[in-house]
Amino acid sequence: MRGTVLSLHVLLGTAGLLLGPAWLVARRRGLPARGLAGAYQAAVGSVALSAGFLAVTGPGLTWLVPVAVATEALAVTGALARRRSWSGWRSWQPHLLGGSYIALVTGVLIAETGNPVFWLIPALVGQVPIAVAKRRLHAVAAPTAPAPA
Repeated sequence: MRGTVLSLHVLLGTAGLLLGPAWLVARRRGLPARGLAGAYQAAVGSVALSAGFLAVTGPGLTWLVPVAVATEALAVTGALARRRSWSGWRSWQPHLLGGSYIALVTGVLIAETGNPVFWLIPALVGQVPIAVAKRRLHAVAAPTAPAPA
C-alpha cells in the first residue's frame, strides 16, 4: 500500500510542478485559467494528503505532517485571497501561492538529494519571482493619474 501511495505522491507532485507555471502563464496572458487553478489546487491537496499518509506510516517522518498541512494551507489561502478580494491580496497572494510551489520544489530536491541545504535554497531563489509577481500585481492596480491639462 505504501508503495502505491508513494507512486501516486510522485505523480501528483509532478503534476503540481507542471500546473503551477501553466497557471501562471495563462494568467499572464489574461486568460481566466480556472481549470488550471483547480487542477493545481487538487494536485497540491492530493500531494499534501499523500505526504501526510507517508509521514505517519514511515519511521521518524511524522514531523513532516505540519509541512504537508502548511503547504496545502498556503495554496488554498493564496487562491482565496484573490478570489475573495481580501485586503492586501496583491501583496499576500504571490507569497502564499509561491510558498506552496516552493514547498513542492523543496520536496523534490530533498527527496532526490537528501541534502539539507535544499530546505533553504528554493525559498531564497523563489523570492525573485514572488517579488516580480507582487510588482506586477501592484502596477496593474495602481490608480492612473489624470493627464495634465
